[in-house]
Amino acid sequence: SSLAREEQAAIPHVPSGRRDVGGAPVVPLQAEPDKRLSHKEVEQRRREKAKQYFDELRGLLPYGGDSAKFDKNAILHHSIILIRQLLQELEQEEAAAERKPPPPRNTAAAADFRCCFDVSRQPLCFAGLDSRLWDANSAFCTLMGYTRMEIQGLSLLSATAACDSEAASQRWQQMLASHETSSTYFSKLVRKDSQQVVCNVDLNLVLRNGKPHCFLVAANPTL
Repeated sequence: SSLAREEQAAIPHVPSGRRDVGGAPVVPLQAEPDKRLSHKEVEQRRREKAKQYFDELRGLLPYGGDSAKFDKNAILHHSIILIRQLLQELEQEEAAAERKPPPPRNTAAAADFRCCFDVSRQPLCFAGLDSRLWDANSAFCTLMGYTRMEIQGLSLLSATAACDSEAASQRWQQMLASHETSSTYFSKLVRKDSQQVVCNVDLNLVLRNGKPHCFLVAANPTL
């Protein structure tokens, strides 16, 4: 129609090679490319990311060069075992912390005692009235072949050789009944590697408010 022709004539026509007022060429608008990834590309990126995570997890496993041979299932299997061990150690550490006696009010004296306790070459440990260890210094851990974390909660009477266990238990019970503050006896202590060490065991009963609270134990290996 005549109206349509008039509207068409009103649209400016830009000849080929014509420039605008600023001298720049007039570039016709183009549609933007589709940036969506194909299913194949998405799957490839997912696999690359999964491989990166498995490689990082493999590097965290405490097996050295052997972990390089692990496939994905082995990596997950050993990771689960390691996490369970860490959770178990955390629970043992929390339980041991609950069994520890509260620190003395004299913090300076407590700090001095703690320092002497830790660096002493004398194998020392604190045990509850049930003979389970609250804490032990490095010398005692070395004597028994345990780490400091492993040794917490260990029963000292259970770590005594069967031939000496009954006599040692009777000595502990006698001290608790009579409130005798110190006693000495010989017994064989069983290390983590099952070797037995003959020791002169010094028991010192710690009282609090006149009642038995815990034992300070010194173990002296004999030749």
